[in-house]
Amino acid sequence: MTLTPEETAMPSTRPSLAACLVLQGTSTPPALEADLRDLVRVADEVVVYDTADHVAPGTPAFAATLHPAVTVVSGFWADDRERAKQAALAHVEADWALCVLPGEKVHADTEELRRVLGEAGDAPALAVRVDDVVRGTHRSARLLHKDSVRPGAVCRPADGLAEVPSRLLTVEQPVATTASVPRQRGVFDRV
Repeated sequence: MTLTPEETAMPSTRPSLAACLVLQGTSTPPALEADLRDLVRVADEVVVYDTADHVAPGTPAFAATLHPAVTVVSGFWADDRERAKQAALAHVEADWALCVLPGEKVHADTEELRRVLGEAGDAPALAVRVDDVVRGTHRSARLLHKDSVRPGAVCRPADGLAEVPSRLLTVEQPVATTASVPRQRGVFDRV
C-alpha cells in the first residue's frame, strides 16, 4: 500500500487510549469480568496490574483477559499505592492512560474524547469527573499523558489541569462495589 503525499504529510490526530486497572487485595472484585469487557469498549488497550492472581486461569474473569486488547501483569502490592500505579502504567503503550479502580464504570463518548485528547497536546494530565458515593462528585487527575508516566515524571494537581467535559467522560463508583475497594481509595490524586 502506497500513501499519497498528503497522507504522509498529515500526522495521525487520533490519539490512542488505554485503561489502567490495579487489582489489590485477596478478594476478587464482584464484577471484574464485566468491568474488563466494558473497558475494552472504551479503550484501545487495557492494562490490568494483578497483585493477587485475580485473573489466573480458572477464575471467572480469565475469559475476559483473553481479548487481544487486554494485558495482564502479575505484580505485588507491598502497601504502596503509588508504586503499584506506576508499575501498571509502565506497561501502557497508548498516548493516554485512564486510571480506574475495580468496580468503577466508565461512561465515554470515545470518538469525541479522542478529539479532545488530540487537542490537549502534551498536557501531563486531564481532570475527569468522578461520581464517588464515598467522597461525592469531584475532579481527579485520571487521564495521564504517556510522557507524564515516565520514571521521574511528576504530575501535580496544582498544575492547573484542564478538565475533560463531563459529557465526554465520567467515572462512576457504584454503591454495590464500595465495600470491596476502600483500601484503594487515594490511589489517584484529587484535583
